[in-house]
Amino acid sequence: MWLIILVIFPLIALVLSITQGHASAQQSSTSYLDRRVEIWGLFYRGMVAAFVVGALVQGSIIYVAWRFRESNKKNKPPTSIEGAHH
Repeated sequence: MWLIILVIFPLIALVLSITQGHASAQQSSTSYLDRRVEIWGLFYRGMVAAFVVGALVQGSIIYVAWRFRESNKKNKPPTSIEGAHH
């Protein structure tokens, strides 16, 4: 379920935004594109995607480090006394 939310939806949104941008750019031949504006727009989109991916990766690293830390009681293997029934 999380795979769909974290991977599939952003890819669909990216494809739709690219195709919508190409379709709107071909509507009128009288308007000219300012390449600097388009380049900065692409750079901004790329940076937003990079920050989102970076935040997800760092969040997962922090979760794994916190969950499997050495002082976590759930992470310690049971001793022979804890696992035996009396």
